[in-house]
Amino acid sequence: MSEIAIKLENISKFYKLYNEPKDRLKEALHPFGKKFHREFYALKNINLEVKKGEILGIVGRNGSGKSTLLKLISGVVQPNSGKVVVNGNVSALLELGAGLNPDFSGMENIYFYGTMLGSSREEMKEKIEDIIAFADIGIFIQQPFKTYSSGMKARLGFALAINMEPEILVVDEVLSVGDELFRRKCYAKMEELFKSGCTVLYVSHSVPSVNQICTEAIFLDNGELILSGPPKFVTMHYQKLLYTRPDQKKNVRNEIIQLNKDENAKKGFKDNVKKIETEEGKKEPNKTGTKNSYFKLKPFFLPNFKSKSTVEHKNYPVDISDIQIKTPGGKRVNVLVMDEKYIYSYKVKFNEIFENVFFTMALKDEKGLNLTSAETRIGNGGLFKKIEKDKTYLVEWSFHCTLLPRNYFTNIGVYKIDSNQNTILLNRITDAMVFKVQSLPNINYKGLVHLGQNFKIELLN
Repeated sequence: MSEIAIKLENISKFYKLYNEPKDRLKEALHPFGKKFHREFYALKNINLEVKKGEILGIVGRNGSGKSTLLKLISGVVQPNSGKVVVNGNVSALLELGAGLNPDFSGMENIYFYGTMLGSSREEMKEKIEDIIAFADIGIFIQQPFKTYSSGMKARLGFALAINMEPEILVVDEVLSVGDELFRRKCYAKMEELFKSGCTVLYVSHSVPSVNQICTEAIFLDNGELILSGPPKFVTMHYQKLLYTRPDQKKNVRNEIIQLNKDENAKKGFKDNVKKIETEEGKKEPNKTGTKNSYFKLKPFFLPNFKSKSTVEHKNYPVDISDIQIKTPGGKRVNVLVMDEKYIYSYKVKFNEIFENVFFTMALKDEKGLNLTSAETRIGNGGLFKKIEKDKTYLVEWSFHCTLLPRNYFTNIGVYKIDSNQNTILLNRITDAMVFKVQSLPNINYKGLVHLGQNFKIELLN
């Protein structure tokens, strides 16, 4: 039995574009077959394998070919060249209301949708209660679909797609619609599917959701697949191209294409957060106080504990250096202790004159989830009206470590505000450094942060 759910071989899809509507007729009637159109390639020579049970994130700018790729896999459109192989039944949620009849009621559309997927009316009767409960649109289930709001269309469409027990689920940006509680319900249902071994293709402009949900990712640009690999690896470079100055985009794009050929870079990224063991880290901390007190842990520095996933987005001649975390006493550390205070610092050198500059910082987990971020333009003195050429600034951020034991990454950003009040990226480093937080003895917290929870239990009767 094949372990491949989806395989694309040299897939290309183009559309005919005409300057005027009459050119279509002229081309159809021309006795010598003269062309009056130009070909726009939505996808060019795409090769892709998706394994069964894989959750593939697809990122790219608008018009990059993401939706066309999903339509080819779903069978909605056919390629002009190449081969599409799909092993398994596909449930696709491509657009709000895609495939549903606007004049049918919600109830009628449920049976209509099931028929299109090859399910009998009796099979749909077994699923209908779950679909109606998940959509949760009340009496509107009996009303025409064309009267639904966008949120109601999303509810019914998602309820249909996800309750058909698909082997392959195709989702195109639909989770950006609807209220927060419904989106959370969608994510929870998708998590159930992930655990069941369903193959998922997930298109989203939300980098955090791709990082959190997906096991692999691809980056489409101008109809070409220019990068594939671990989700965070792909989304970091997607954002780099997205925020690069227009005159530098071509060079950055070529760098990403070359990086896609470097399997060692991808492997190094996957190995980035492996647990680092050192003799110093294995040492038992010194005990202090009475025999019932906690161990007194100390923060320290591991020289070989470095980020291998650092990506710099340098748009202007601004240099960032000397990135570190230190104790209030000035000791450099990258292994921290909970409930203690630290300073995150870096130096920024400006090689040109800049105006209206501000600085940012962020702490993220291993999958790129933003745990906290801050910027200097909020508050007094945080927006520098003018910075002279060749000036270097030391930027320090003090913080109280309430993070629970695991590895974390830091980000740095330097921006300016232009005359139109637009925010312009000067330089940004993602995954600038990695640090870890040590485990405390007898700790009963779980998650990412602790709130110093204590409990009190009282017998009432």
